[in-house]
Amino acid sequence: MFDSCEKLMTHFAVILTAFVVLLLLLPPPHGSGTSILVDASAADEAVRKWATTFGDELFELAQKITKSQEIRAKYVENNAVVELKDGNKLIKSITANVAKMLVRKTEAVRCIQQKAEQVHKSVQFNWSWKATEEDFSFYSSKYSKYKGNSTEKWPQLGVNHTTMYREMDLNPDTHFYNQAVNTNYSSVHVPSNVWDRAPKVMKTIDWSEKLDEVFRQNYQSDPALSWQYFGSDTGILRHYPASQWIDMRENPDDADTYDCRKRSWYIETATCSKDIVILLDHSGSMTGFRNHVAKFTIRSILDTFSNNDFFTIFRYSADVDDIIPCFTNALVQATPENIEVFNDAIANLPDPEGYANLTLAYEKAFQLLTRYYVTRGCNGTCNQAIMLVTDGVAGNTTEVFQKYNWGNGENGTSNMDVRIFTYLLGKEVTKVREIQWMACLNRGYYSHVQTLDEVHEEVLKYVDVIATPLVLQKKEHPPTWTHAFTDKTYDPKKTSERRPRLMIAVGVPAFNNFDSIENGTNTRARLLGVAGTDIPVDDVDKLTLPYKLGVNGYSFVVSNNGYVLLHPDLRPIGNNGKMNPNYNSIDFTEVEHLFEDTAPREPGQSILNIRNALVRHEAMNFKDVSVKFHYDKMRRVSEEKQDYFLAPLPKTPFTLGIAMPSEYGKTWIKVADIVTKQMHNKVDIRDFFLGDNWKIHPEWVYCKYHYLEGHEFDTPEAELREFLDKMVKRDWKWSEQYAEDETDWDSKEELNCGRKTLGDDAYYCNKELVNLLILDAKVTNSSYGEWKFENEQERRLFESFGAHLRFVATMSGLTRWQFIYGEVEVDTDREFGDYHTTAIDETWYKSAILQHHADRTESFVYSVKHYNDPLEESDLKVTASHAIFHREDTKEAPGNVVGFQFSHAKMWERFFNITAQDHCNKCMPICTDDDVDCVVIDNNAYIVIGQNINTTGKFFGEIHGDVMTVMVEKEIFQSIDVYDYQQQCKEDPPAPDSGHNLLHPIRLLSLGWKWLIAELFWQYQRIQWWVDGAPFMEYTDEIEDEYVAVGDSNAGSAGKPKEDSDDDDALFQEPEEEPTYKPCDMRSTLYALQPAKLLAFNDYIEAPSTRPFLVKKIPNSNLLLVVVNVLMPTRNIRLTTEPQRILEYSQEFPCYKLNMSFYERRRLEDCYTKHKDEELYTYCGNASRLNLSLYLMPLTIILMFYLTRCFMR
Repeated sequence: MFDSCEKLMTHFAVILTAFVVLLLLLPPPHGSGTSILVDASAADEAVRKWATTFGDELFELAQKITKSQEIRAKYVENNAVVELKDGNKLIKSITANVAKMLVRKTEAVRCIQQKAEQVHKSVQFNWSWKATEEDFSFYSSKYSKYKGNSTEKWPQLGVNHTTMYREMDLNPDTHFYNQAVNTNYSSVHVPSNVWDRAPKVMKTIDWSEKLDEVFRQNYQSDPALSWQYFGSDTGILRHYPASQWIDMRENPDDADTYDCRKRSWYIETATCSKDIVILLDHSGSMTGFRNHVAKFTIRSILDTFSNNDFFTIFRYSADVDDIIPCFTNALVQATPENIEVFNDAIANLPDPEGYANLTLAYEKAFQLLTRYYVTRGCNGTCNQAIMLVTDGVAGNTTEVFQKYNWGNGENGTSNMDVRIFTYLLGKEVTKVREIQWMACLNRGYYSHVQTLDEVHEEVLKYVDVIATPLVLQKKEHPPTWTHAFTDKTYDPKKTSERRPRLMIAVGVPAFNNFDSIENGTNTRARLLGVAGTDIPVDDVDKLTLPYKLGVNGYSFVVSNNGYVLLHPDLRPIGNNGKMNPNYNSIDFTEVEHLFEDTAPREPGQSILNIRNALVRHEAMNFKDVSVKFHYDKMRRVSEEKQDYFLAPLPKTPFTLGIAMPSEYGKTWIKVADIVTKQMHNKVDIRDFFLGDNWKIHPEWVYCKYHYLEGHEFDTPEAELREFLDKMVKRDWKWSEQYAEDETDWDSKEELNCGRKTLGDDAYYCNKELVNLLILDAKVTNSSYGEWKFENEQERRLFESFGAHLRFVATMSGLTRWQFIYGEVEVDTDREFGDYHTTAIDETWYKSAILQHHADRTESFVYSVKHYNDPLEESDLKVTASHAIFHREDTKEAPGNVVGFQFSHAKMWERFFNITAQDHCNKCMPICTDDDVDCVVIDNNAYIVIGQNINTTGKFFGEIHGDVMTVMVEKEIFQSIDVYDYQQQCKEDPPAPDSGHNLLHPIRLLSLGWKWLIAELFWQYQRIQWWVDGAPFMEYTDEIEDEYVAVGDSNAGSAGKPKEDSDDDDALFQEPEEEPTYKPCDMRSTLYALQPAKLLAFNDYIEAPSTRPFLVKKIPNSNLLLVVVNVLMPTRNIRLTTEPQRILEYSQEFPCYKLNMSFYERRRLEDCYTKHKDEELYTYCGNASRLNLSLYLMPLTIILMFYLTRCFMR
């Protein structure tokens, strides 16, 4: 008996202990003490009923109109297979595709280079007859006529232009962006500063015409080739196919300044990467015209730099100062943005003063270069140079050179082999031998610049000097790849293209094999020129298998400097419609938004690790990286996990990467050869594509003819139909664009410059994508026949919401749509399929996939257009979408997104009908009362329904900032800061003086005087042209000049006389200034719903100085119903999701970006900086040429400069 009681007590103790433990494990009470187990208030229950009723009606409508269950079942019927995606295998497949294409382009350029060297070496010239106007002629891009017109007026040379410039026969070609071209021959562009009848120029034009043969062969074997060209060291550019030059000058009277020798593909091929320190003499003697020429010289030098170069500028007098104070003791990358910053700083320097301490300037320059020489482990492999711009030197600087450049490593000396380039300015100069000696003994070049006209040619001479070791080694012709640039024919103001036309270029150097040492005479080892071709970045993008990366996955390409060439968030064109000047130097850290990045310009270690792997050309992967995934023009955001896979593109400085969602991005629907299967089953695949209410992704390649010319189609759908007709025939064969494996081309002994040419009707297809497309078409086809209502109740449901259109979009890029009541003609003649063509790239597609991933229910995503976006039709529509995932065993993969559109006005009306019902015996106002504001918002807090219809599409925080703030505090919404580092902000012009608009007598005199000086100078220039342009004039350099020097920018082939009357009308007019834009950083604070947090709230949410509100999730949707008591007082808070300029940086632009200069970079390979025979070919310049014009030039220039400057003040 006692034992039984003892056992009973033991059991009771165990039960009691378990109960206590259970109580301890329960979650703590929420907030102000209300437990989540407490029943909801009557008001909360009433709002829940409104939300449930509204949500149930929407869900019923959505399921019936989309037939989502029916389409889901079709995947099972067609035996669709869910397959895991291996990111490592996928990145290897993509890089192999891209590499084959890039190899073919490189091989084409090598063929041009090889042909150029062969022709130049073998051709025999007889210039006694070639120099006559009757025999010398060529296709000129600027002066040859097409349909009776040339792009520039013929220069008045006193020659017969009819025979000199051949007339061109051109036709628009789809492949070349509908430019009028001729693929049978090339044409020649000659810049303004080069005279096209100078002997060397005529010689180059003549022999280079034989390159047409290899141009044609390249194009016929690879019709995907873009522009091919050969840039000569004389400045002429032969480009294929022939076309008229696209004039991008705003003022047609300006000189044509395009010079191939200053393009990045030419400079980088010739000089590799460089570290340059420019020393600007800022002493008292550098005033007036010399100071003007010095600034122009530096601007011209900076124009030759590219993203692979690093530089800085010191000004020196008694002391040595950095031009940009925050760039102290640092070389900065020569991005367009940094170059512009230095140009602006130089233009605004104070007047020169004091004496010049050149030794101190050299010391500082060498110390800076030494630091980079050591940290980069150069050991003789870096191109380093000092460029001195001065009007004279006061003393001997031998000790500096002995310490840094000529040392043997003892007593603190070094042998850095820094090249010295000296630019001596002005006519009256002293100690010429001293400054010439600096260049000659330090592997440099000496230039004596006396006029502005000479600056351009004198600056370019350093290129040949730095290229000397490359030329002397003779054997290797290393290809060089540029960063992105815009195509010369692209004009954002005249195109309808969705994205700017970005290009990369590959260049290969051609050597002048004529040069040798004969009879003890030194000749130059010089470039013959650079052969190159452009590669559209879009061509790379199309090979990255976007359909296989899937929704919310993407590819990107990053250079050795960490700059993006390809990325979905790269936006070369700003909101102002202008090209971002820094579009080709946007860093990877500026477009990838990781969740760890909580402050602007302070990237976390994770993003830096990914960037460093890209820069180092490494094959790596990074899993489960938390990112701020933004979309819809940076208005919506979600915290997501992504996997990154990286792989180098062989034989290039680029690394390719792919990013895929960590969960749903690991699977896809794989399909077999459905074309062959349907043929065996005697099914006509064309029946899946009947009618016109369907589209395919316009930027994806399904099937295409190699030659676009002659195979033009009005739409991508018409093109697909043609290939579907071919596929149903028994002789159908699949063909790839680049079938053979050429990635190991270096092992070939000879180039294949005679590759088999393709027939006019040759084509290629993406077999995998086409089969997937046909499966999707089959799965969705039967559900998109003629619409029939099941019963009258269904019809009334549709009419109550004004549902009129349904659609489906698939992973293969197919979009179908159907009008429930038949197609209705609209004024714009555009309908759903014309606005939404990109399937998985549409906002509603992305949102549906994200909703499925977050909610795991059969919910639909509802959205309206943003308040600032234009209407697609006359009345506002609501778009609903839902993701269908095909499930197989434990795996599921996104298959498609179904959706529909309906009337916003009908939805608004139905909502307020539902919320006008009292469910709690007047415990709270209904939504039609003035006491409350009932608002339906989406998962990013944009208003879908509001009592004030004008708030539709606005951010909820703009209307109820206090409520939105509390919802963030209660973690119902998460606020996420997203940074935009690619913006251009409009700068306010300086406020004018009160008398600015009055034409003061002094100002009138100033304007008249400037006109007189300009007119005198123009007449002088016309005289100078006849002096400089005359063919019989010779220059007196002791060392043969490698470039043709003409007078000024209006001389020679580009001479375009200006009418005297041009200035008359504008003499006293003050032109309206163009708005100026400066780079700026912006922050957008966006919001993402946290649905799980809503479960904790069952009554009014109250907070100090905030109106009480109720919030309930509308079931089976992304919507929230928020009911705000508007009778209560509130704090005046207005939130916004619009981008706001970041102003809290401790430093101004560009200093707050300085840390980017210290990010990891990878130096270019295959750089030739030294050669043992270089001394045998040394040519370091001599006194500048003198000609008749110089006797008149100084007085005119000095008068104009000083007097104009005085009146400008």
